[in-house]
Amino acid sequence: MVEQDLVGAYFETNGFLVRQVNIATLATTKKKLNPLPVLSVINPRTTSNDLALNTRLYSADLAKIRFASVAILGWGNSSFSPASLSSDAQLTKYFKQEIDEVRMKECFSTKSEWSDAGIGESLRILVVPALPSSTERLKKLYQILEGFEVDGVLTLRSILENLLRQSQPAMSYEGREILQLLRLVKAYGLSKDPQLEIFQED
Repeated sequence: MVEQDLVGAYFETNGFLVRQVNIATLATTKKKLNPLPVLSVINPRTTSNDLALNTRLYSADLAKIRFASVAILGWGNSSFSPASLSSDAQLTKYFKQEIDEVRMKECFSTKSEWSDAGIGESLRILVVPALPSSTERLKKLYQILEGFEVDGVLTLRSILENLLRQSQPAMSYEGREILQLLRLVKAYGLSKDPQLEIFQED
């Protein structure tokens, strides 16, 4: 799954150690959703999780994360479509279809190999394709996720922006095909670093 490679590369390039977690499947229901891929990540440069993190996470927040389980809800393992990127109504419908208590429990109930190493409590992070732009819809989604004990949410857009910013056309990323692809995209001028507008025009 491409998103899983992207998320793994994202955490690794930001200094984390990354491992795949084997998911223990819970009892099936009539409306069974397939388990999501989960990565266990650990940041050797910090000693504990910052429990004051907001639900919406950005790359700048990674330095405040020590240990986390990261579940990946992507284009390849869900009903997400490009049309959802421009429609809050479709995004809301998408999350109702793809997120339920059983699926979230499956993602975060299985311990990683690092869980018993005295590292501390693992944050539960969900990677999603996009988030609603409406403040009201976004607030409702956060309430639902918090009800399922999800600690934070990352978007694929944030992950792609960070990887593109860090990729260098002159460098070789042997063994990481996804980083090689981003390097080529950047080398051929098909993508530029995301820019922030600091000053507004009068």
